[in-house]
Amino acid sequence: MNPPDRKRQTFVSKTALRLACLVAAPLLVACSGATAPDGSAPAPTTTTAAAPASASASAAAPAPDAPASASAAPEPVASASASASASAAAPEAPPPEATPLPAVKVKNIGMHIGGGPNDDATKAPFNRSVEPHFDELRRCFAKVEDPKKGGDFGVDLLVDGKGGKAQVSHPRTALKGEGFVPCVVGVFEAIEFLKPKGGKKTMVSYSIRFTP
Repeated sequence: MNPPDRKRQTFVSKTALRLACLVAAPLLVACSGATAPDGSAPAPTTTTAAAPASASASAAAPAPDAPASASAAPEPVASASASASASAAAPEAPPPEATPLPAVKVKNIGMHIGGGPNDDATKAPFNRSVEPHFDELRRCFAKVEDPKKGGDFGVDLLVDGKGGKAQVSHPRTALKGEGFVPCVVGVFEAIEFLKPKGGKKTMVSYSIRFTP
């Protein structure tokens, strides 16, 4: 073969190889070792096209699970339930003992119905209203200066024709002691009186005796 023909054939072969490298992407690595027509190494081929694929793969990767300690946080409801259970299990304090009643007796010693009549039937509603409160009157006796000395106590009661609480006035007694008179008056003011006989407003003078 003549030298010109050999050079032409070599040029054609190298040109075909370069075209194949440009067209066939899978052969890029093989093409990196090919020589240029002038005998120098060809320019390095970049692989930027593969970068999007790597980025897509990274984006598709699942996020790591949250630390187990975050999901293990205690719920406030459970803590509140535990506190309630602990409170319920605590023993209750015993109720305070009631103060014993003073050693004194209380009884009615007189009643006068203003305008009459002063028979038992007319007095009965007032007696039935006051007698259930004798123990409260006994507690007032704890306020007298000399508990060994008894005495009497009288008040005037104005009771409405329908009954209910009375207007208390003119308290009178020889017994002394700070708070004793207000205590007895307060007991009478708190009484819900029965309806007077005849259903009319009635004035009653009522007296009791304290006997140690």
